[in-house]
Amino acid sequence: MDATNVLEDGSIKPESLPVVHGADEERATRERPRWRTTAAIYAFSASLALVAAGLCLRGPLQGLGPVRELLPQGAMFSIIFVLWAVANWVPVSLHFRGNTTLVVLEDGPLLIGLAFLAPNLLVLSAASAALLVFAVVRRQAPMKLTFNVATTALGIAVAAVVFREILGTDRPVSPVGWAAAVAAMVAYQIVSAMALRVVTLLAGQAVPKRNRIIHIAFHAMLIAASMCLALAFFDAAWFDPWTTLPLLLVAALIIVAYRGYNRLSLRFSALEHLYDFSRTMGTASLEPSSMSVDVLKKVCTVMRARRAELVLAEPTGIPRRITFDDRGASGIESITLHEASIVSQAIASGEASLHRSAGQDEPVSFDPIVGEYHEAIVAPLMNRHTTIGAIIAIDRDEELDSFDDDDLRLFETLVAHASTSLERARLVEELRYEVDSKSHQATHDMLTGLPNRMLFLTRAATALSESGGVAIVLLDIDRFKDVNDTLGHAIGDRLLCEIAERLLRAVSGRATVARLGGDEFALVLSDVTDPRRAVEIVEELNVEMQRPIKMDGLTLAVTASAGIAMAPEHGDDVSLLLQRADIAMYLAKDRRSTVEVYSVEHDQSMQRWLMLGGLLTHALETGTELSLMYQPIGDVQSKEIAYVEALCRWNHPVQGFIPPEEFIGIAEQMGLIPQITDFVLNEGCAQLARWRDAGITLGLAVNVSGREFADINLVDRVEKCLRQYDIPANLLTLEVTETEIMADLGAATKVLDELSARGIKLGIDDYGTGYSSLQYLHKLPVNELKIDRSFVTNLPNEASNRIIVRSSIQMAHSLGLYVIAEGAEDELTCAMLAEAQCDFIQGYYLSKPQKPAELQEWILGGAKLKFAPITEIPGSEGAALMLLSKSG
Repeated sequence: MDATNVLEDGSIKPESLPVVHGADEERATRERPRWRTTAAIYAFSASLALVAAGLCLRGPLQGLGPVRELLPQGAMFSIIFVLWAVANWVPVSLHFRGNTTLVVLEDGPLLIGLAFLAPNLLVLSAASAALLVFAVVRRQAPMKLTFNVATTALGIAVAAVVFREILGTDRPVSPVGWAAAVAAMVAYQIVSAMALRVVTLLAGQAVPKRNRIIHIAFHAMLIAASMCLALAFFDAAWFDPWTTLPLLLVAALIIVAYRGYNRLSLRFSALEHLYDFSRTMGTASLEPSSMSVDVLKKVCTVMRARRAELVLAEPTGIPRRITFDDRGASGIESITLHEASIVSQAIASGEASLHRSAGQDEPVSFDPIVGEYHEAIVAPLMNRHTTIGAIIAIDRDEELDSFDDDDLRLFETLVAHASTSLERARLVEELRYEVDSKSHQATHDMLTGLPNRMLFLTRAATALSESGGVAIVLLDIDRFKDVNDTLGHAIGDRLLCEIAERLLRAVSGRATVARLGGDEFALVLSDVTDPRRAVEIVEELNVEMQRPIKMDGLTLAVTASAGIAMAPEHGDDVSLLLQRADIAMYLAKDRRSTVEVYSVEHDQSMQRWLMLGGLLTHALETGTELSLMYQPIGDVQSKEIAYVEALCRWNHPVQGFIPPEEFIGIAEQMGLIPQITDFVLNEGCAQLARWRDAGITLGLAVNVSGREFADINLVDRVEKCLRQYDIPANLLTLEVTETEIMADLGAATKVLDELSARGIKLGIDDYGTGYSSLQYLHKLPVNELKIDRSFVTNLPNEASNRIIVRSSIQMAHSLGLYVIAEGAEDELTCAMLAEAQCDFIQGYYLSKPQKPAELQEWILGGAKLKFAPITEIPGSEGAALMLLSKSG
């Protein structure tokens, strides 16, 4: 990236050629023949081009190739050409103390070219890009075009020589390489600056000396920043070219954001100065004796002009001119209106106009009244329907900037309404609207229009001071992240707006509803002393939110978890109440309840929750505290151990054994389920490989959260694990509870299909406890159903359970599914399941969960599923009759 000043037309990068001040210098400029100046500049430009060609073709750069060939040279030539052209085509202008500085993204392409392109090709590519931009886009005059292209070619050639000499045989990505890169960029800057200095002297002009130290410091700071960014871009390209794409995107976003900010800044600045100007003009008389130079100062400020003039040409008086020049004398004088003057033309026509010099070869125009100018805006000054004069803004203060049609309209408005109270009132109204809009934005959520956190805290504090009882409600949308991830942020934003509207309708003015951020909303309920009343209100809100929401052909069902803190019972400070409502809300999520009211015990449970969350994160990082137990599953027909279910266990060195039902819930809240799934898959597959080496072939069942099936990356993770340990896909069964799979069936179906297509078995766990239907089960690519233990454990004594189990088995078989019954704790239960044609049995009767070594020894010792036929088991006559009657 390069940061330098530019010529008047915004083309080249060095400082613009300034106007010479002082009578002697101006006289010298006028006396020097123009053709000699032009010839000298052409000759100098040609010498620059010849030196550049000599360095490439006959000098130290001859025959050199790239430091590293990342792409074929033709392709790299095109890339550098495009990057260089874009960098010069889309510069960013910085306005600083009356000067305009361009930030040109050239250092990045320069370093990329120095490393990956032959030097002669780099010079040709950059020079060609400069020629394209300056000739076609900028439409420069031939003299400036020649100078710019020649300077670019020589600067790059010198930079290449410096880079190669310092780099030697070192890598570009090293301290020596960085030093070479910095030296090359500095050399490029020096060549450009020196060439500009020479051409400035040839043109008979001098660089302005005001603010020289400040300008140099600011300029050096920009160059240093550009070099640092270029080095970061270059290093990224060296290791992986694809990493430059985010950097390019960030650069583009910064440029767009800054340009938008710069436009808004200039607009607001102009509006502020315009308001001050209108007030000044509204109180000033148009008589020359009372007209202040301060009025023209305001013109210069608003229009960012170097000088301004006010010409009064009343029919009954002598024309007068009041002038203000920030670089010269100001005053008032009598004049004669000349017909050829732009001032006279504006007074005669009554229309504003913009005037520029004749062209690039004629940079200065002369007016009988205004004098010499590069550009000027003139607008007639009206008193009701009579033209009484004109105001002129002459030459922009910045070297780069110039007046345009927008400035013309601004200036015309400024002059036409300067003394009009109606315009002043309109401007005040616009400014007040801007202030009100900013105030509203500071206290309200931009998406939903609800009060934001700042306004919520203010209103909550007011309610606490004015009301005898206040309830603070914190409400969080369940699984909102899944909506964003699967349907996109646009749908998520629309959903938040719909929820906000529903909350407002439901509270009906009884509460303040605010959005604190993300999917978190808060309410302030005043005059509520009974927690049960607060709970009733929240339940009413949930009823309203749970109504189906239709968006783009989709029907969404929204649920929320809410926590309530009461004042003064739970505190009298807004922050404390909000914190305790947050604790209650997390408890509601953990318990899967709609709403919870804070209690002191919640703090303790939350402290344990937070503690275990941190410990679990550490355990997953180290992998030393988590382990797997394996519970065998027996084949009813062969009595062999068919496969095992992997069960995750956590033994902390201080906290001891932590139940799965506790830490799995914490993992779900903290988003750690994918890490636990990966741990179980890797440990389980590794153990299968070890058992296979020991002569034991088993299948492995792994429980997977339903949320995992909404992530297509699950397929790649499972495949990677199987490949790592060389495990056949048909030995792995992924189990998910029917409640979780049915909660988001649409998102899960695609992942299930992908897994099934790769030969991985799929099972429905805890069947019978959810709400799945035959229609959906028939469509899902599942292989087996696992009947929940609640129907199996007391099977001999519960007739209803026997009916459910038998019908579930028959239904599953009709769909071509295998059936596993978990929770078989005795021989009679196993016999009854076998009689009902169950395929697999899991339970304590066969074996409790075992450690890998114990299980291996047990299997090698001839472990099998053993049970007698149901008719041979003592005391089973009733059960046998029941089963026979159902089968008959």
